[in-house]
Amino acid sequence: MITVKIVRGADRRVTGVFMSGHAGYAEEGSDIICAGASTLIYTLANSLERICGIDAQGISKIKEDGGDGDVRAEILIPYGTFTDKTADDRAAVVAETIYTGFISLASSVNADGIKYIDIIEDYTEV
Repeated sequence: MITVKIVRGADRRVTGVFMSGHAGYAEEGSDIICAGASTLIYTLANSLERICGIDAQGISKIKEDGGDGDVRAEILIPYGTFTDKTADDRAAVVAETIYTGFISLASSVNADGIKYIDIIEDYTEV
């Protein structure tokens, strides 16, 4: 199962996204659920860089484990360090959009008592 932890700060903005695991839907390389989750996490990192102007290398750690198909990702959103206030606002929208993507993915694949993706929300600052 893939676990996605969404951390929110006191202002309820997403301040961190952590993902780990393997969906186990299909074998490594053919698992479309893992592909969807990986796409979302990479989209978050790349969007923060391209849309908000922050170096994704400095805020994200994404590791694909070659042996068992597990992906481990950690992305921290450093509000207040972007190029300007508008970039802060864009980062919040990007993060909330990715959260919505994870919720949509989970609701479409978790069925019949089988849970491929677990989403946890944590309201403590990272």
